[in-house]
Amino acid sequence: MSMKTIQLKVTTLSNLFIGGSPRTFEIGGIDLFTVTDHNGKPYIPASSFKGSLRRIVRDLTKSSAEAKLITEAYQEYLVTKKEENLLRIEEMKEKDERFLRERVEKRFEEAIHKASAEYLFGVEGFNHTPKLIFNDLQLIETGDVDPFSIDSKNSIKASEPHEEPNVVANPRTYKTVRPGVEFSGEIHFYMLDQLTVPMDVTARFIENAIYQFNAGVYRLGNSGSRGYGRIQVEVSREGD
Repeated sequence: MSMKTIQLKVTTLSNLFIGGSPRTFEIGGIDLFTVTDHNGKPYIPASSFKGSLRRIVRDLTKSSAEAKLITEAYQEYLVTKKEENLLRIEEMKEKDERFLRERVEKRFEEAIHKASAEYLFGVEGFNHTPKLIFNDLQLIETGDVDPFSIDSKNSIKASEPHEEPNVVANPRTYKTVRPGVEFSGEIHFYMLDQLTVPMDVTARFIENAIYQFNAGVYRLGNSGSRGYGRIQVEVSREGD
């Protein structure tokens, strides 16, 4: 059986803050709230993990041999799809066939030219392409332990050159996820068997990208420069 899903377990090593809206009864004393679900429990939105992982993939693309193979596979895939679309236009025998051909050729040529391993996160302007699909990472129950922590940070604002010299401290109170909280989720492989690169190569590339979080350089969520968002990620495959 081919590999179809990567299972993730994320453990927070520092406070984690992913901007969200307060629940009505929480307003008061706290300036910024981390995102919560309908039960008031913290979770990691798929879009947040996906966005952070995409930045890592973008960096790895410059030096990874696996990224080169994935890029070439997407180029081959798009060339095939372009030929299929042009043949379909020819069979339609529409009056504006020439206009349609030029438009389709331009659209595909641009996508082929820009191809990279980032296409694993979707190809702009194309709906049904091989890609990764992310689920929200849900909280692993903490029992009676509160998964939240309240933290305060100061932002310093210096006066502009045309203003009277002054420095103002702006204290902000955050409701964050505390260190040691665990979340679980999945990344699904959608149509990746249609690429010429073996799925195992793609899986190794993505796993390597995910493990970059563990080095502490890449952070999840907001305020990484303030020490937030450091995580440890464990990965396992499903469907091997």
